[in-house]
Parts: sequence; structure tokens; C-alpha cells
Amino acid sequence: MIISSALTTNYDRMADTLYVSARRIGKPAVAKEEDEPGIYWRYDSAGDLVGVTILDFEDFWRPKITELVAVLAQRFRIPYDDASRLLKQVH
Repeated sequence: MIISSALTTNYDRMADTLYVSARRIGKPAVAKEEDEPGIYWRYDSAGDLVGVTILDFEDFWRPKITELVAVLAQRFRIPYDDASRLLKQVH
């Protein structure tokens, strides 16, 4: 598990799935939205973003890491460099 300023990641190698979660205690995800194939944004009951599930992380997204970093930075409202560091550390 990797911790950034506001986010944690958990990578499931067997499923090639990356979970990114915002540290918001007591706010479980109750809804999700797929805006690109394989990217599921998770929201709490108030509509606040609490995480994202990224399928095929190594196989599909690793070659497009710059694009994914930009999307995470924008959606989580964190600096681009923080999002980049977060994803570069995922193995």
C-alpha cells in the first residue's frame, strides 16, 4: 500500500486492478461511474469522490500513464506531480 498526501493505493497483481482511495473516514462508496472503459469512479452518499478502481492497470494503462496521471490529478484535485509519484510507485 502506498500513501500520498491524500490518497492510498492498493494494487491487486492477480487481477491487474489498481484501487486508489481518498482518506475519508466513515464515507464508504455507494455509487460508481465508468467514464472510460475500465475506470470506475467511486462516490459516497453525498456525491463526493472517495476512490477509483482501474482495471487492466499494467496491461492497458501503464503505457498511457501520462494520460492517467492527468485524469487522477484533475479528478482528485491534487498536484500533477503527486499523482505521478503515486502511480510510479505502484508495482
